[in-house]
Amino acid sequence: MNTPMRHLTLTLLSAATAGALLAGVKIVPGNMSPYSNTQVGGKLYTEPDASAYGGIRGTLTDLPSELLGVVAVQQRFTDIASRDAGEGGTAAKNARNTTKEIEIPTYLASLGSNNSFSFRGLPPGKYDLLVICDNAMYDGILLAREISTLTDADIKVITDKVGESNPFFNLKNIQRIEGVPGGYGKARLLGQDMRTLPVTLQSAEVLSHIQIRSMKIYQLEQIGTAKLGPMWTIKRTRELVRQEVGPPDTKGPIPNFFCQALQGIRVSTSVKDIGTVALKQDDPLKARQNDSTENE
Repeated sequence: MNTPMRHLTLTLLSAATAGALLAGVKIVPGNMSPYSNTQVGGKLYTEPDASAYGGIRGTLTDLPSELLGVVAVQQRFTDIASRDAGEGGTAAKNARNTTKEIEIPTYLASLGSNNSFSFRGLPPGKYDLLVICDNAMYDGILLAREISTLTDADIKVITDKVGESNPFFNLKNIQRIEGVPGGYGKARLLGQDMRTLPVTLQSAEVLSHIQIRSMKIYQLEQIGTAKLGPMWTIKRTRELVRQEVGPPDTKGPIPNFFCQALQGIRVSTSVKDIGTVALKQDDPLKARQNDSTENE
C-alpha cells in the first residue's frame, strides 16, 4: 500500500530537483559557482554609499525567462579625450579624465518577490539599468551624449580592435556603438564577450562543460590624423556582468535588447519608485531623437 505513495513522493522530489537545476544562477558577486566552485565577480560592483539616501525600486514584467540580476550604471562621460595636453582642456583636467572621471560606477540590485528589485545608497545622478535574464538581456545604457556620427569605416576599425582584444574570450558580440570621431574623438560600445572554449582553473583542472559570459562597456579614443584614416584604441573597459554558464543554462551569446524605459532614471536624495516596467525592444536611434531630457 505504501509503494505507490513512495513512488509518487520520489517523482515529485525528482521534478523539484530538476526544476532547481534548470533555474539560472542569480548574479551574486563573490558567491561560489556551482559549476567550478570558484568565486565569480567578487569585486565587480561599486559598494553602496552609506552617506547617500538615493535609490531605485521597481517591478519588471514580460520577462522572457527567469530574472537573474539588475544592474544600475551611472551616466558618466569624459569631457575630452584622455590626452596629456591639447585643445580639449588643461593638463590637470585631462589627467582627471584619464583617472577617476572616466570610471563608471556600477551597482547591483537586491531582488525581491514577483520580479521586484531595489537599489539603495546611490549618489545623486542619472542611472541606466541592465536587466539580466537566463536567455536574454535588456538595457537602457546611454553610450554617448551626442547622437552618433561614426562612419562605416570607424565602426569597422572599432569592431576589428575589439575582436583583437582579450583573447581569453573567443567570441565578441557588439550590441551597440555610439560616438563622435575626430581629433579628440570618443566612442563607447556595449559588448558581450564569451569564452566557449575549455576553461582551465588555477588547480590546472580543465572544464569543458562551462562557458564564461561577460557584458561590458568598451571606452575608445581616436588616435592618429585624418590622413591616416580612422584609428581607434581601447582606453579601458567596464565589466557589468560576469557569468559562469553551466550545463542547464542558456549557452553562447544571448540576445540583448534596448529598452528605453530603463534609461535616464534620475536619483536625488530619496528612493525613486519607477513602478512597473514592461521589458520590450525599442529603437535606440528613435529614442535619442525623441528624448528631450537634458544631458548632465
